[in-house]
Amino acid sequence: MKKYETLIVEYRGPTLYITFNRPSKANAMNKQMDQELNDLISEVSSDKKHKFIIFTGAGKVFSAGADIKEVGKSIVENEEDSSWIRKDQINRQEFLRKLDALDQITIAAINGPAFGAGLALAMSCDFRIIADDASLSLPEIDRGMFFSGGGTPRLVNLIGASKAKELIMLGDIITAKEAKDIGLVTKTVAREELSSTVDELLKKLIQKPFDPLRITKKIVHASVPRFENLLYYEAELQEQMLLNGEALEKIKEFVGQTK
Repeated sequence: MKKYETLIVEYRGPTLYITFNRPSKANAMNKQMDQELNDLISEVSSDKKHKFIIFTGAGKVFSAGADIKEVGKSIVENEEDSSWIRKDQINRQEFLRKLDALDQITIAAINGPAFGAGLALAMSCDFRIIADDASLSLPEIDRGMFFSGGGTPRLVNLIGASKAKELIMLGDIITAKEAKDIGLVTKTVAREELSSTVDELLKKLIQKPFDPLRITKKIVHASVPRFENLLYYEAELQEQMLLNGEALEKIKEFVGQTK
């Protein structure tokens, strides 16, 4: 099995456990983690042995989202060539589509704050179980960007257009209870019960014949409005956002606050 530096990967019976493993950086998703996640999901997509996947974060955070410090550095270092922004956006879109298309049933065990890209990954899972003291937020606008990677239409599909605008435009941090009330997560449990609740859900799923589960997942996905045409524009729009100067200013401001 390939070794990963930013992920802890464990196989237990029919289940694959994936833990984001950058706790000193709030499990922020840098280029290395993005690549390792993409490689792992590509490998798993042809794996018939493991039928369930659990995502969680090391320490007390699920994921702080994209590594903003790395984004700011990339803007400065690639001042003459912004094509990396489009490539990065396309890679993020393709990864989440790949996650959507998995035969495996996926569960996000949200053990702490899940922001931005971290929340986007959780939204692509079939189930989201959240600790009652965890929080969720989409802070992209405050960083001079917008919620991309196909995240906005996924959010609209989950909670409706009006609430999606509120979460994205205001960037407020919402509680686990609020997330459950608006349908963003499947279940809210006490932190000490998160692991056992996920195990209980897994036990129920494992007892069922897998093919009907897999086909149900496909049918549900096919029933939801698709947004493929929108994705063509996201990469171009995010490139413009990051080039207009305001994003870099906001990123530097954020990085300065977090030092």
